[in-house]
Amino acid sequence: MAADPSLELGKLLDQYDEKHHAVEERRRQAKSDDENFQRKFSDLRTSVVRPVFEKMGAILKERGHAFSISEDEYADEPGGKTTEAAVSIRVIPAGMESDAQAPLLCFVTRHYNKTVCIRSSYALPQPGGSAGPRGDYQLAQIDTDLVQLEVLKLIAGMVNR
Repeated sequence: MAADPSLELGKLLDQYDEKHHAVEERRRQAKSDDENFQRKFSDLRTSVVRPVFEKMGAILKERGHAFSISEDEYADEPGGKTTEAAVSIRVIPAGMESDAQAPLLCFVTRHYNKTVCIRSSYALPQPGGSAGPRGDYQLAQIDTDLVQLEVLKLIAGMVNR
């Protein structure tokens, strides 16, 4: 062996340190991006989506219908499962005894691609079933007009059902 083994070992360890540092930096950046996305969704939920739900829900209530709004926070669960952040409105039409078949509109995060999925359903989703996705949106695409339009579509589906 011509070269000094301690110099060669030092070079190899320097390479390892560089690669390890790059991996750690990517991991930190991904975590920061996830936290930033969740914070922005939370802000959107409280400043745009929920106020529209409350305003339109008040109109529904004046007409004898009931509604409920629920929110879920993003959570990592044991076993690698996750719960996406969401905000939803359930409309219970006047005269309906149970909300089991009540129309539901949800804005749900998709943290893996940093989008929000809008889903609606006129019945509770069955386990493993679909709730009828309307599409994925960037946070910047979701505004008061879009939320109002989606609530109107939900109510139109209820009326035309």
